[in-house]
Amino acid sequence: MAQYGIGAGAGGLTGYGIQQQEEAMGILGKSAAEEQERNMANKAANQQRKAGNAQLGSTLGAMAGSMFGPVGSMVGGLIGGGLGSLF
Repeated sequence: MAQYGIGAGAGGLTGYGIQQQEEAMGILGKSAAEEQERNMANKAANQQRKAGNAQLGSTLGAMAGSMFGPVGSMVGGLIGGGLGSLF
């Protein structure tokens, strides 16, 4: 006959509760690891976006500054890159 008391051992309710707790902790650990991976991916995507904005700003600034000659291109590129990195 099965025992279902507190001291029933591995086959009782205590053993079942311990098994459920271990499964829950494993699921929580997996969820935490997945969230950390998503956070790292989001940070990398954000850094790439900022770098792309700075590069686009530099290009557009240099193009606009080219109307004023080579020095205008240089100044426009610097200003455009600085402004592009803000967004």
